Amino acid sequence: MIRVITSNRAISLQTVAMDIVKVGLKAGLNIQWFDRIFPAYEIRQAGDSAIIFMPVDPQYTVPYILLARDLKRGGVRAIYYGVVEGRLDRRSLRPWMMEADFIAVSNYVRDKLVEAGLRVIDVVHHGVDLERIEEAKRMPGAGLSYLKGHGLDPSRDVIVTTIANSHPRKGLAWYDMVVDEISKKDGSIKFLIITEEKGLNYFKQRHNLVVTADFGRLNRTTVLSVIANSHVLAIPSFAEGFGLPALEAMALGTPTVHAALPPLMEFSTGFVVPVEGISYLDSTPAGPSGIIYEEHLWEPSEFIEVLLQVVDLVRNKREVIEDWRARSAEVARKMNIHNCYPRLLKYVG
Repeated sequence: MIRVITSNRAISLQTVAMDIVKVGLKAGLNIQWFDRIFPAYEIRQAGDSAIIFMPVDPQYTVPYILLARDLKRGGVRAIYYGVVEGRLDRRSLRPWMMEADFIAVSNYVRDKLVEAGLRVIDVVHHGVDLERIEEAKRMPGAGLSYLKGHGLDPSRDVIVTTIANSHPRKGLAWYDMVVDEISKKDGSIKFLIITEEKGLNYFKQRHNLVVTADFGRLNRTTVLSVIANSHVLAIPSFAEGFGLPALEAMALGTPTVHAALPPLMEFSTGFVVPVEGISYLDSTPAGPSGIIYEEHLWEPSEFIEVLLQVVDLVRNKREVIEDWRARSAEVARKMNIHNCYPRLLKYVG
């Protein structure tokens, strides 16, 4: 059996793990995902192989990196499918970590891991599950119900949606400035922010703003349906390791606005806000991290300008949006999970 091992602490990790398993099952493999870690000897004695999908953090994810190393030492086919949003803190790295085999989720991640001295054997981009995309399109009611339940009506309002956790690298504090200025310029634009409890503190109350703490609480079809029924997906992040929501929005036909983050620029057709500088964050609200987050900073005024341009296209230039949708759908077709993840599975199948 192939064990796809991740954590239960992030919905994005579980989403990708389930997609990998779906591809493996379609290929006839005995494969299952787990949100817990196992002793290396148990996997070895069972004759199984393993894909460990986790962030590469030499403080937080040490047990997972150690498992990948121990499995390799024991002759087990095992790879660490890793993501990182910046540099690894060399003070936290240990020589034994260099023994594990890593596969990066983007060229950007590969460069950061190689820079830290880790062994990267391949790059496998995340894929989008087009079957779920079609399901979300066929079942718009889930997203519509959620939007209308919060006073938002896509047939009446231009809705700009953001879905992000509360980590500072997600840029929500700066995005509040964007919402504030656009509210003054055009109060008819409605903003929906789906975040965590802590994320609520980033935003002031406004008549055209809805902020919920439903991040991680909605099922996947509902999330995709919300994006499909929104007019724009805004991603204010300063740092990403890949950016799967942008790819999902492309497949759904919802225009995306985001900064020129290196991993996003590897695939995204979104409308891009220039990066004006880079800063580094080596801690989180929970404490020190083994990742020095590489924050690609954008100017609120430029984010506002791009976002208003896209809203104008949605309102007044449907032919431009339709052309964007056609180009985006083609990229999404090429990056569907059944094209991307077989390359990952070949290392353990």
